[in-house]
Amino acid sequence: MTPYRIAPFAAAALALALGLAPAAQAAKHGSSEVSGNAKTACLSAVNANYGGKVKSVKVTHSDFSQANSTVMVSAIGVRGGATTEHWKCLVSNDGTVQELSVVTH
Repeated sequence: MTPYRIAPFAAAALALALGLAPAAQAAKHGSSEVSGNAKTACLSAVNANYGGKVKSVKVTHSDFSQANSTVMVSAIGVRGGATTEHWKCLVSNDGTVQELSVVTH
């Protein structure tokens, strides 16, 4: 009996059709799948805690979870100075912030 071979592009198409490609790609590259809506919601929530007066907010790390993802945010230039504070944001993937807390490094 001759073994069947699947061309690489056919294997990729099959994985995509079965919904396996994003998870396989994330595992391969070690990247997260946290949605842009979730990240934006966290950045906005952190900035709102300072009355919208943070010089810069940026995502420093994120971990995807189907329930709620974790997004770590740095708020740079808070309280009228050069101070940076770090935040942990627990957020649903549709962008609803569930919990927001300051963390120390």
